[in-house]
Amino acid sequence: MDKQITYVQWRARLNEITPSDMRLGEDVLLIEGSSPKELKDAPFKCDATTCIIYKRGRVRFKVNMKEFWAEAPCMVVMPADAIIQTIEVSDDIETDIVVMSRNFSDSLFSAQHNLSPLYKIILDNPILDLRDVSVQPVELYYQMLKALITRSNSPYMLEAARHLTMALFYSFTSSMHTATALQPKTRGDEIYEQFAELLRANYKSQHELSFYAEQMCLTPKYLSKAVRLTTGRTATEWIDDYVTTEAKALLTSTQLTIQQISDQLGFRSQSLFGKFFKRVVGLSPREYRNQAVG
Repeated sequence: MDKQITYVQWRARLNEITPSDMRLGEDVLLIEGSSPKELKDAPFKCDATTCIIYKRGRVRFKVNMKEFWAEAPCMVVMPADAIIQTIEVSDDIETDIVVMSRNFSDSLFSAQHNLSPLYKIILDNPILDLRDVSVQPVELYYQMLKALITRSNSPYMLEAARHLTMALFYSFTSSMHTATALQPKTRGDEIYEQFAELLRANYKSQHELSFYAEQMCLTPKYLSKAVRLTTGRTATEWIDDYVTTEAKALLTSTQLTIQQISDQLGFRSQSLFGKFFKRVVGLSPREYRNQAVG
């Protein structure tokens, strides 16, 4: 099994493997031919938005508890603060990666631009399948961005990189909106989507099924059954997984104490958090952290 590395180590590794002529300060970093295999197994949080252009291979991963398969040619967008977990990577993987700082990506998806609705679509499905559209815009974007960073000494490099990236996302906005609008939704889909949205907004403070059922004007039994029929898992299982995955990410991605993590996740005491975590994960929070970073 590949040795997993923590988020703090991952940030240091980025600095190690990115030459100075492949970065625009701390705002944009380019990585060529890098494999995400070493990030396998442990969920972690990243404070940067990452665009991974898969030229060869396939990968299975989770973003905010939702599982995806990506197969080249495609582009995957990992938003800042998403909980990311790489599960499986093919041996022939080949990628170009663009890492964008929070300030840089926030400037793209701010309310002043028409790209803000695209951000929600990316959260729902971070994969852009380049078999269905021309791969040329993505290849051209990367090559132009690389040329800008490696060959230009212009004081407007950062602004030029921002406009290049905005142009790329604008080129896909209408097609992604159209594809999303054409997918019919069942009543179960609607219930799960509403539940998932509530869960993403409240899981740090609300751990009981009754809260979500009340917010949706449904009985807990009906909500759980509808979610299970749609996803194969009960609503309670989704709640437990969201809380424990956030806890795992904080345990491996930060130096917060277990008490601080317990407080962030809305538990009345560290003891209750520890019992909850061990029931779901099979290890205590301290055991999990020691195993993950050891």
